[in-house]
Amino acid sequence: MTATNSVYINRTFNCSAQQLFHWMVKPELLAKWFGPNHLTAGVVESDLQVGGKYRIELLKDSGRAFFIEGQYLEIDEPFKLVFSFSYVGLPTTPPDSVVTIIIDKIEPSVSKLSFIQKFELTPTDMENRSNTWEKMLEKLNTQIRKSTVKNEN
Repeated sequence: MTATNSVYINRTFNCSAQQLFHWMVKPELLAKWFGPNHLTAGVVESDLQVGGKYRIELLKDSGRAFFIEGQYLEIDEPFKLVFSFSYVGLPTTPPDSVVTIIIDKIEPSVSKLSFIQKFELTPTDMENRSNTWEKMLEKLNTQIRKSTVKNEN
């Protein structure tokens, strides 16, 4: 769902709140799901503390890279994460935004993620922003399922 300058998504995952939080912040886990399907995550760096910075390299098929980077604004592990979100290295960059992730424990192994991205200015391709996050969260869901099956064996 989108508003004029915001993306709102709610999704349920079959994992604990702590596990879901780790998928949001641990570089080795973020690299498995972050980015649109036509891009590959490269180096992911994260200094998980208020004021700490993160940076995610996204690689195109051509080998050219651009980055998503920002700063952690609020951390209440495993229930809330707020961070700035900026694109670096693109010829035309979407406006900066702030992402808020709220994780609610539904059951010990079921969690609800509420995702909100508020842009400073409305991007010209706002619907694409929402669709991209939906697809990335579906990739995240797939990765969580794979890791759950792997851990059960």
